[in-house]
Amino acid sequence: MAHIRLVGDVISARAQLSMGMQGVAALSLEQRADIVEAILELEDDYRQAWDDVTSAVNMEQRIPHLQNLERALAAAVQGILDVARWNNIKAERFLLD
Repeated sequence: MAHIRLVGDVISARAQLSMGMQGVAALSLEQRADIVEAILELEDDYRQAWDDVTSAVNMEQRIPHLQNLERALAAAVQGILDVARWNNIKAERFLLD
C-alpha cells in the first residue's frame, strides 16, 4: 500500500515544482526545458514499473513488481524535490500517511 501514498507524494511534489516554476522569473527557457526533461525521465521510470505490475498474471508475480514500483515512485519524489532545490524552487515532501 506504500505505493498508493507515494503516488500522492509524487503529485504533491510535482505540483509544488510546477507552481514554483511559474513564480521564478529568473528561469530561462532552457532551464525550464531541462526541468521538464528531468521530470519526464522520472515519470517514464514509474510508468514502466506500473506497466510491469499490470502485466503480471497473478498476485505472486505482482509482488516483486509492486516493490519495484514503490522504489520508482520514491525515486521520483526525491528526484522532483532535487530538481526543485537545484533550481531554487521551494518544494517539500509531505508524507501522506
